[in-house]
Amino acid sequence: MEKKQVMIHQTSSEELHLLSCGYEECSTDQSYGPIVCHYYILHFVLNGQGHFYDDKSHYIINKNQYFLITPGTLVFYRADTQNPWTYTWICFNGTCVPDMLRRCHISPESPVQSFSRPDDIRRIIAGMLKHPEKTPANECHIQSGLYAIFAKLCEASRASYNALESNDNFYVSQATNYILGNSDPNITVSDIANYLHISRSYLFTLFKEHLNTSPQRFLAMSRIRNACELLTNTDLPVTTIASSCGYQNPFAFSRAFKKEMEIAPSEYRQKYNNVRK
Repeated sequence: MEKKQVMIHQTSSEELHLLSCGYEECSTDQSYGPIVCHYYILHFVLNGQGHFYDDKSHYIINKNQYFLITPGTLVFYRADTQNPWTYTWICFNGTCVPDMLRRCHISPESPVQSFSRPDDIRRIIAGMLKHPEKTPANECHIQSGLYAIFAKLCEASRASYNALESNDNFYVSQATNYILGNSDPNITVSDIANYLHISRSYLFTLFKEHLNTSPQRFLAMSRIRNACELLTNTDLPVTTIASSCGYQNPFAFSRAFKKEMEIAPSEYRQKYNNVRK
Protein backbone atom coordinates (compact mmCIF):
# COMPACT_ATOMS: atom_id res chain seq x y z
CA MET A 1 0.00 0.00 0.00
CA GLU A 2 1.20 3.54 -0.78
CA LYS A 3 2.32 5.70 2.14
CA LYS A 4 -0.67 8.00 1.66
CA GLN A 5 -4.01 7.44 -0.02
CA VAL A 6 -6.98 9.80 0.06
CA MET A 7 -10.40 9.59 -1.55
CA ILE A 8 -12.87 12.49 -1.44
CA HIS A 9 -16.24 11.05 -2.35
CA GLN A 10 -19.47 12.25 -0.72
CA THR A 11 -22.25 9.70 -0.77
CA SER A 12 -25.88 10.78 -0.79
CA SER A 13 -27.51 9.09 2.21
CA GLU A 14 -28.89 11.60 4.72
CA GLU A 15 -28.73 9.04 7.53
CA LEU A 16 -25.03 8.17 7.13
CA HIS A 17 -22.77 9.41 4.38
CA LEU A 18 -19.06 9.41 3.65
CA LEU A 19 -17.15 12.62 2.94
CA SER A 20 -13.67 11.19 2.55
CA CYS A 21 -11.42 8.37 3.71
CA GLY A 22 -7.77 7.43 3.53
CA TYR A 23 -4.61 5.84 4.85
CA GLU A 24 -1.33 7.46 5.86
CA GLU A 25 2.06 6.45 7.15
CA CYS A 26 3.00 9.67 8.91
CA SER A 27 6.45 11.25 9.17
CA THR A 28 7.88 12.46 12.49
CA ASP A 29 6.85 16.07 11.78
CA GLN A 30 3.31 15.24 10.62
CA SER A 31 0.56 17.29 12.30
CA TYR A 32 -2.97 18.51 11.60
CA GLY A 33 -4.66 21.60 12.99
CA PRO A 34 -5.56 23.35 15.15
CA ILE A 35 -8.90 23.13 13.37
CA VAL A 36 -12.62 22.99 14.03
CA CYS A 37 -14.32 20.45 11.75
CA HIS A 38 -17.98 20.46 10.72
CA TYR A 39 -18.21 16.68 10.41
CA TYR A 40 -17.12 13.52 12.25
CA ILE A 41 -13.72 11.85 11.80
CA LEU A 42 -12.51 8.49 13.10
CA HIS A 43 -8.80 7.63 13.00
CA PHE A 44 -7.77 4.01 13.57
CA VAL A 45 -4.11 3.65 14.58
CA LEU A 46 -2.44 0.69 12.87
CA ASN A 47 1.12 1.21 14.13
CA GLY A 48 3.22 3.69 16.07
CA GLN A 49 2.12 6.46 18.37
CA GLY A 50 0.63 9.94 18.19
CA HIS A 51 -0.79 12.77 20.26
CA PHE A 52 -4.36 14.06 20.13
CA TYR A 53 -5.46 17.32 21.77
CA ASP A 54 -9.01 18.59 22.16
CA ASP A 55 -10.27 21.52 24.21
CA LYS A 56 -10.12 19.42 27.37
CA SER A 57 -7.25 16.94 27.28
CA HIS A 58 -4.08 15.58 25.73
CA TYR A 59 -4.23 11.92 24.75
CA ILE A 60 -1.30 9.68 23.83
CA ILE A 61 -2.65 7.17 21.28
CA ASN A 62 -1.07 3.88 20.31
CA LYS A 63 -1.63 0.95 17.98
CA ASN A 64 -5.02 -0.75 18.49
CA GLN A 65 -6.73 2.49 19.50
CA TYR A 66 -8.91 4.95 17.62
CA PHE A 67 -10.03 8.51 18.28
CA LEU A 68 -13.11 10.53 17.38
CA ILE A 69 -13.29 14.15 16.23
CA THR A 70 -16.77 15.65 16.57
CA PRO A 71 -18.23 18.70 14.79
CA GLY A 72 -17.54 22.02 16.48
CA THR A 73 -14.60 20.81 18.60
CA LEU A 74 -11.21 22.51 18.34
CA VAL A 75 -8.60 19.76 17.85
CA PHE A 76 -4.92 19.26 17.05
CA TYR A 77 -3.08 16.00 16.48
CA ARG A 78 0.45 15.03 15.55
CA ALA A 79 2.67 12.02 15.06
CA ASP A 80 5.09 11.05 17.81
CA THR A 81 8.60 12.30 17.03
CA GLN A 82 10.21 8.95 17.91
CA ASN A 83 7.59 6.46 16.78
CA PRO A 84 5.25 8.14 14.27
CA TRP A 85 1.88 6.57 13.76
CA THR A 86 0.24 5.00 10.75
CA TYR A 87 -3.53 5.32 10.62
CA THR A 88 -6.53 4.86 8.44
CA TRP A 89 -9.49 7.25 8.70
CA ILE A 90 -13.00 8.17 7.61
CA CYS A 91 -14.80 11.54 7.53
CA PHE A 92 -18.58 11.17 7.69
CA ASN A 93 -21.84 12.74 8.76
CA GLY A 94 -25.55 11.97 8.88
CA THR A 95 -28.70 12.14 10.96
CA CYS A 96 -28.20 8.71 12.54
CA VAL A 97 -24.53 9.27 13.50
CA PRO A 98 -25.13 10.47 17.10
CA ASP A 99 -27.25 7.38 17.85
CA MET A 100 -24.75 5.03 16.22
CA LEU A 101 -21.85 6.50 18.18
CA ARG A 102 -23.85 6.34 21.40
CA ARG A 103 -24.57 2.65 20.90
CA CYS A 104 -20.84 2.06 20.39
CA HIS A 105 -20.11 4.00 23.61
CA ILE A 106 -18.15 6.64 21.69
CA SER A 107 -18.67 10.26 22.72
CA PRO A 108 -16.87 13.63 22.93
CA GLU A 109 -16.37 12.86 26.63
CA SER A 110 -14.54 9.61 25.80
CA PRO A 111 -13.13 10.16 22.29
CA VAL A 112 -10.34 7.58 22.54
CA GLN A 113 -11.22 3.88 22.50
CA SER A 114 -9.39 0.57 22.17
CA PHE A 115 -9.97 -1.65 19.16
CA SER A 116 -8.06 -4.91 18.91
CA ARG A 117 -8.51 -5.49 15.16
CA PRO A 118 -7.66 -2.25 13.32
CA ASP A 119 -6.51 -4.26 10.30
CA ASP A 120 -10.17 -5.18 9.74
CA ILE A 121 -10.91 -1.47 9.35
CA ARG A 122 -7.84 -1.00 7.14
CA ARG A 123 -9.09 -3.71 4.77
CA ILE A 124 -12.58 -2.20 4.61
CA ILE A 125 -11.24 1.28 3.85
CA ALA A 126 -8.78 -0.16 1.31
CA GLY A 127 -11.80 -1.66 -0.43
CA MET A 128 -13.61 1.69 -0.37
CA LEU A 129 -10.55 3.40 -1.90
CA LYS A 130 -10.91 1.17 -4.96
CA HIS A 131 -14.16 2.92 -5.94
CA PRO A 132 -13.32 6.63 -6.38
CA GLU A 133 -15.50 7.36 -9.41
CA LYS A 134 -18.99 8.68 -8.79
CA THR A 135 -21.23 5.90 -10.05
CA PRO A 136 -24.30 4.27 -8.48
CA ALA A 137 -22.40 1.01 -8.09
CA ASN A 138 -19.43 2.69 -6.39
CA GLU A 139 -21.74 4.55 -4.04
CA CYS A 140 -23.18 1.20 -2.97
CA HIS A 141 -19.69 -0.21 -2.44
CA ILE A 142 -18.67 2.80 -0.34
CA GLN A 143 -21.87 2.86 1.70
CA SER A 144 -21.58 -0.86 2.42
CA GLY A 145 -18.01 -0.29 3.62
CA LEU A 146 -19.08 2.57 5.85
CA TYR A 147 -21.79 0.45 7.46
CA ALA A 148 -19.34 -2.45 7.76
CA ILE A 149 -17.02 -0.23 9.82
CA PHE A 150 -19.83 0.64 12.20
CA ALA A 151 -20.81 -3.03 12.36
CA LYS A 152 -17.27 -3.79 13.57
CA LEU A 153 -17.49 -1.04 16.19
CA CYS A 154 -20.91 -2.28 17.34
CA GLU A 155 -19.55 -5.83 17.66
CA ALA A 156 -16.50 -4.65 19.61
CA SER A 157 -18.61 -2.62 22.04
CA ARG A 158 -21.36 -5.27 22.24
CA ALA A 159 -23.85 -2.61 21.26
CA SER A 160 -27.54 -3.30 21.77
CA TYR A 161 -30.82 -1.49 21.38
CA ASN A 162 -32.41 -0.11 24.51
CA ALA A 163 -36.06 -0.71 25.36
CA LEU A 164 -37.25 2.32 23.40
CA GLU A 165 -35.45 1.13 20.26
CA SER A 166 -36.52 -2.52 20.31
CA ASN A 167 -39.57 -4.13 18.69
CA ASP A 168 -42.44 -1.70 18.11
CA ASN A 169 -40.64 1.04 20.01
CA PHE A 170 -38.02 1.09 17.25
CA TYR A 171 -40.59 2.72 14.98
CA VAL A 172 -41.36 5.37 17.59
CA SER A 173 -37.67 6.15 18.01
CA GLN A 174 -37.14 6.39 14.26
CA ALA A 175 -40.25 8.54 13.84
CA THR A 176 -39.25 11.04 16.52
CA ASN A 177 -35.70 11.22 15.15
CA TYR A 178 -37.12 11.82 11.68
CA ILE A 179 -39.34 14.64 12.94
CA LEU A 180 -36.69 16.32 15.09
CA GLY A 181 -33.93 15.97 12.51
CA ASN A 182 -35.93 16.95 9.42
CA SER A 183 -35.31 20.41 7.98
CA ASP A 184 -38.50 20.37 5.89
CA PRO A 185 -41.14 22.36 7.82
CA ASN A 186 -43.97 20.87 5.76
CA ILE A 187 -43.56 17.19 6.61
CA THR A 188 -46.81 15.40 7.38
CA VAL A 189 -47.88 12.35 9.33
CA SER A 190 -48.19 10.53 5.99
CA ASP A 191 -44.57 11.42 5.21
CA ILE A 192 -43.48 9.88 8.53
CA ALA A 193 -45.53 6.71 7.97
CA ASN A 194 -44.15 6.36 4.44
CA TYR A 195 -40.59 6.83 5.73
CA LEU A 196 -41.12 3.94 8.16
CA HIS A 197 -43.10 1.86 5.62
CA ILE A 198 -46.02 1.45 8.02
CA SER A 199 -49.62 2.65 7.94
CA ARG A 200 -50.82 5.90 9.50
CA SER A 201 -53.14 3.98 11.79
CA TYR A 202 -50.32 1.78 13.09
CA LEU A 203 -48.13 4.85 13.62
CA PHE A 204 -50.96 6.48 15.59
CA THR A 205 -51.34 3.34 17.75
CA LEU A 206 -47.61 3.25 18.51
CA PHE A 207 -47.47 6.93 19.49
CA LYS A 208 -50.51 6.64 21.75
CA GLU A 209 -49.13 3.50 23.40
CA HIS A 210 -45.55 4.65 23.97
CA LEU A 211 -45.70 8.47 24.07
CA ASN A 212 -49.32 9.01 25.11
CA THR A 213 -49.82 11.46 22.26
CA SER A 214 -50.60 11.38 18.55
CA PRO A 215 -48.08 11.81 15.74
CA GLN A 216 -49.90 14.97 14.67
CA ARG A 217 -49.65 16.41 18.17
CA PHE A 218 -45.96 15.52 18.44
CA LEU A 219 -45.30 17.11 15.05
CA ALA A 220 -47.17 20.28 16.07
CA MET A 221 -45.22 20.55 19.32
CA SER A 222 -41.96 20.06 17.42
CA ARG A 223 -42.88 23.01 15.20
CA ILE A 224 -43.71 25.18 18.20
CA ARG A 225 -40.39 24.25 19.85
CA ASN A 226 -38.58 25.26 16.67
CA ALA A 227 -40.48 28.54 16.67
CA CYS A 228 -39.48 29.19 20.29
CA GLU A 229 -35.84 28.62 19.36
CA LEU A 230 -36.04 31.07 16.46
CA LEU A 231 -37.91 33.68 18.49
CA THR A 232 -35.34 33.41 21.26
CA ASN A 233 -32.14 33.36 19.23
CA THR A 234 -32.84 35.35 16.04
CA ASP A 235 -34.37 38.62 14.90
CA LEU A 236 -36.24 37.00 12.00
CA PRO A 237 -39.71 38.46 11.39
CA VAL A 238 -42.54 36.47 12.94
CA THR A 239 -44.02 35.87 9.47
CA THR A 240 -40.72 34.30 8.35
CA ILE A 241 -40.58 32.12 11.46
CA ALA A 242 -44.16 31.02 10.87
CA SER A 243 -43.33 29.94 7.32
CA SER A 244 -40.09 28.19 8.33
CA CYS A 245 -42.02 26.18 10.92
CA GLY A 246 -44.64 24.98 8.45
CA TYR A 247 -47.36 27.61 8.89
CA GLN A 248 -48.36 29.31 5.65
CA ASN A 249 -50.72 31.65 7.50
CA PRO A 250 -49.11 33.82 10.24
CA PHE A 251 -52.47 34.14 11.99
CA ALA A 252 -52.75 30.34 12.21
CA PHE A 253 -49.23 30.28 13.60
CA SER A 254 -50.01 32.90 16.24
CA ARG A 255 -53.17 31.05 17.23
CA ALA A 256 -51.36 27.68 17.50
CA PHE A 257 -48.41 29.23 19.36
CA LYS A 258 -50.63 30.97 21.89
CA LYS A 259 -52.64 27.80 22.45
CA GLU A 260 -49.48 25.85 23.36
CA MET A 261 -47.41 28.52 25.09
CA GLU A 262 -50.21 30.65 26.55
CA ILE A 263 -48.50 33.75 25.17
CA ALA A 264 -48.32 35.36 21.72
CA PRO A 265 -45.14 34.95 19.63
CA SER A 266 -44.33 38.66 19.85
CA GLU A 267 -44.72 38.61 23.63
CA TYR A 268 -42.58 35.45 23.89
CA ARG A 269 -39.83 37.15 21.87
CA GLN A 270 -39.98 40.29 24.01
CA LYS A 271 -39.67 38.20 27.16
CA TYR A 272 -37.01 35.68 26.15
CA ASN A 273 -35.08 37.03 23.15
CA ASN A 274 -31.30 36.71 23.61
CA VAL A 275 -30.19 38.62 20.52
CA ARG A 276 -30.81 42.08 21.91
CA LYS A 277 -29.46 41.32 25.41
